Amino acid sequence: MEPASDPQALFAAAARLTEGPGRGAIATVVGRRGSLPMSTTAKLLVREDGTRWGTVGGGCLEGELTELALDVARQGEPRLVERHLTADLAGDIGLTCGGTVELLVEPVFPHPSLAAVYQGAVAILAAGGAGACVTALPWNGTPAKLLVADGEIVGGTLNTDHDAAVELTLAAGEAARRVQLGSRDAVLEPITQAPRVVVFGGGHVGVHVARVARLAGLRVTVMDDRAEYASAERFPGCEVAVGPYHEIAAHVRVPVDAFVVITTRGHEHDAVVLEQVLQDPPRYVGMIGSRRKAALTLKALAARGVPADRLALVKSPVGLAIGADTPGEIAVSIVAQLVAERRGAAGG
Repeated sequence: MEPASDPQALFAAAARLTEGPGRGAIATVVGRRGSLPMSTTAKLLVREDGTRWGTVGGGCLEGELTELALDVARQGEPRLVERHLTADLAGDIGLTCGGTVELLVEPVFPHPSLAAVYQGAVAILAAGGAGACVTALPWNGTPAKLLVADGEIVGGTLNTDHDAAVELTLAAGEAARRVQLGSRDAVLEPITQAPRVVVFGGGHVGVHVARVARLAGLRVTVMDDRAEYASAERFPGCEVAVGPYHEIAAHVRVPVDAFVVITTRGHEHDAVVLEQVLQDPPRYVGMIGSRRKAALTLKALAARGVPADRLALVKSPVGLAIGADTPGEIAVSIVAQLVAERRGAAGG
C-alpha cells in the first residue's frame, strides 16, 4: 500500500484510471462518531488489481472496504455505507477504539466527465488553489460529479441546479460531508492541500521539525541563509530555499494559512524574520527560545514600530509544555502545537 497524505497524488492516480483501461474505486470518509482509527479526511483508492493508495485506518475495516471497493468498481455505481466498530468488537480484534464511520465508495473508470473532475482537481492543487467537489447519488450509469473552483464550474456533469451546487461549495469546510442537493443525497468534498509549514532555520531543530511535520501530513518549506543547511538532501520531501533572511519575499512565499516556525541560529536573525512575517501575519507564528529571549525580541520589534496586536500573535517559547529537551523532543512539542491549532484543540 502506498501512503497518500498528499491528496494531489491520490487524485492523479484516479485521473490515470479514467484514461483506461483499468478501473477502481475511492472510499472517502464523510462522517464519523466515536473513537475511530482514521482521520476525518481519510481516503482510500483501490485499483481492480487490489493495489491501494491511501488509507482509512488499516486493520479489518480497511480489508472489508477493499473488498467493497472492488465490488463497487465492478458494478459502476457509488454507495453510501456505514460501518460500526463497537468497543467490544474493537477489543476482540486488538483495537482500542469504537464508533461509527460513514463512507462514500464511488467507482473510477474511463469516462470524460470523471477525467475532467480528477484532472481538474490535480490542476487546482498543483497551482496552490482550492476547490470543492459535489457528488450526487445515484448515478444510474452516468457519473454525477461537479468540480468547482473560485465559484466557477471547472469539470464534471451533474443534472441538477448548477447554481445550488456552486452555492454548496462556498462552505465546503475541511472534511467531506453528506448534504442534500434538491431531492438527492450528495457528498460535498473540499479539494485542498494540507497546510504548509514554513521553517526558517535549517539547523538541528529545523531538521527535526521538518521531519515530524511531514510525518503529520503537513507540507514543509525550509529557508536558511546557508546553502549547506538548506538542501534537498538535508530536507527530503520539502521545498527548500537559500537566501538572506532580510529578503524573505524574494525566496519564499508564506501563505496566509501557513504555520511559520522560526528556528534560526541567532536572536538577530529571528527578529529579522519575525518583522517580515508579521507584515502580513499567517495563521500561526511560533519562535523558538526562552521567555527572556522572546520578551527582548518582541520589545525590540515594538520599538521598530511593529503593532502590538501583531506581536501578540507570536507564540514563544513555541511548542506545547511537555518538558522537551532534545531537538527531537522540541520538534515533537512544536508540531503537536501545530496539530492542535489545525484541529481546533486547546493543546496543553
